[in-house]
Amino acid sequence: MLRFFIKVFVPGPFFEPLTYSTNAPISPGIRVKVPLGSREVIGLCAGKANRPEALDIVKSVISVIDDEPIVSMQHQALVDFASDYYLAPLGDLLLSSLPTTLRKGKPIPKPKTETGHNNSPAYQLTKDQHHAIEAVDQTANQFRCFLLQGVTGSGKTQVFSELIDRMIKRGQQILLLVPEIGLTGQMVSRIQDQLDGELCVSHSGIADSARTKAFIASARGVADVMIGTRSALFTPMPNLGLILVDEEHDGAYKNQEGCRYSARDLAIVRAKQMKIPIVLSSATPSLETWQQAELGKYQRIRLSARPGQQPQQTISLIDARYDKPKDGLSAAANRAIRHAIDHGQQALVFLNRRGYSPVLMCTDCGWIPACKHCDAKPTLHRQPDSLWCHHCDRRQRPISICPECSGRSLLAVGHGTERLEEALARGFPDVPIIRVDRDTTARRRAFEQLIQPVIDGQPCILVGTQILAKGHDFQKLSTVVVTDADQGLSGADFRSVEHFAQLLTQVAGRAGRHGATGKVLIQTHRPESEWFDKILRQDYDHLAKAIFRERLQFNWPPESHLALITARATSSTPVFEALEKVANQIRALNSPVRVLGPAPAPMERRNRQYHGQLLILGKRSLIQWVLKETGPWAYKKLGKVVFQLDVDPRDLW
Repeated sequence: MLRFFIKVFVPGPFFEPLTYSTNAPISPGIRVKVPLGSREVIGLCAGKANRPEALDIVKSVISVIDDEPIVSMQHQALVDFASDYYLAPLGDLLLSSLPTTLRKGKPIPKPKTETGHNNSPAYQLTKDQHHAIEAVDQTANQFRCFLLQGVTGSGKTQVFSELIDRMIKRGQQILLLVPEIGLTGQMVSRIQDQLDGELCVSHSGIADSARTKAFIASARGVADVMIGTRSALFTPMPNLGLILVDEEHDGAYKNQEGCRYSARDLAIVRAKQMKIPIVLSSATPSLETWQQAELGKYQRIRLSARPGQQPQQTISLIDARYDKPKDGLSAAANRAIRHAIDHGQQALVFLNRRGYSPVLMCTDCGWIPACKHCDAKPTLHRQPDSLWCHHCDRRQRPISICPECSGRSLLAVGHGTERLEEALARGFPDVPIIRVDRDTTARRRAFEQLIQPVIDGQPCILVGTQILAKGHDFQKLSTVVVTDADQGLSGADFRSVEHFAQLLTQVAGRAGRHGATGKVLIQTHRPESEWFDKILRQDYDHLAKAIFRERLQFNWPPESHLALITARATSSTPVFEALEKVANQIRALNSPVRVLGPAPAPMERRNRQYHGQLLILGKRSLIQWVLKETGPWAYKKLGKVVFQLDVDPRDLW
């Protein structure tokens, strides 16, 4: 019998496809079931293979799943780049870019889309919006990267809608990325309202079958618009003409499991490969994107005002040293919230800390409970009633008697969103309190159900974390109170000030987007900080320049590039011995890159394991060469020490 040989991408630590035999030719991009060791796995055909010399070790394909390819050449090219740049196994990355049902070998379903409503826009375009649309539209069918930098509430989504309309009229598809699931609902609603075409949605908050139908609809050209979170980046779109990245600065675009890719950066790569424009949108662009615009490599388009002459919100500081917060809120904050409610408006109380209290302490002896598995203190929760470590997920029952002194004077110190919710319910018994954090939005569609009264315009008080800080357009929200701004200025990461400034600017931008002038109150014990002074100016370019100058002094990104090598094991000694070996290997290459470490991770013991790290600092090309010379890094182990590589890390954890 005639035997054919094919290359197959399979999951595992394989940077090249494996060779299998088959009775008939199989086209690239078709799923096959193949043996791998003692298992049977789903793989993707990568084309013909040369006849191997040792025929007796070549295994046969078990079955062919598809009649036609589900992975295009464009899809393959993007994954090839990601595998090479992030040093991730090609088969793992390629298969993880498919919806779960397709990875499991299930049949291809019929595509499913949602039809646009084709309504006219609610208001006329501003001069800035019109300029932005024309600038991007003129670059159709050629690569150009734009930074759409507009103040919060300046109508960036309206620009998206107009660009989408023009692309559909050309017969082209549009990929629109949003950073988090919570932002998809409003984005879909606003885009669908004016859309004259078909739309689909993809994120982990919807059923696997629905994500697969959206994937197929886009891959077959049935969907005109795909809206999704970072994994939607890999969706095949044969007629793709434009990529839009909303809130491009957001850390959620960085994948933290498996291959640690940046969806924003790969979106730029995809646009370049396909020779199409891409728009990165943000009121507070990342310093990397901001610098590229400063250098002229990205074309910056500004939206400098809100539509309809709506004024910018006012931002003021509350000196918590004098107006001391009671139950987390100062007297000035309480007055502002009451004023908003009495005038039929809504208020947002922002605290980026979930749970009831960050610390439980014995006031007799000072004892504080610690997590058994981490160098962290568990957070006190009331719903459910527990001491909960947010790092390893270990939960224990609350303690009523101090194990050190047998005292019963246990005090909850500090505030989380649960405790703020409780305090607000006491202070405003006549007002609905809506808490939005990871605990209340864990269930599917919980977020949409929680915020529906807010969208409907009912007077209420929102209390929540950064889930509420970006992208949302609540028409009746006039007042924002930031209860504990100081925690953002004390981070160990070199990007902490940048992230703090972005978060504060974004949450402030939720106020006064329609109607009443927005008011933002920031409670702080450090009102003299130079960073508050810069934030109050509401001039992000001025702030970015100050942060950039600080980075230049130490040659930190974006002036240079980083790679982070972390190692973990059940004891600390082998971790640092293994990292020292890696550091010596890198230094032996005599490359001009800087090697910082080994050093303990910011939280050394986490989830029963000790973590150490190495930082490599230098030019991008040199870092890539060093990593490839000392790799492969995927699945890398030295004894019982497990390594993880993060190219262009966002956080040094």
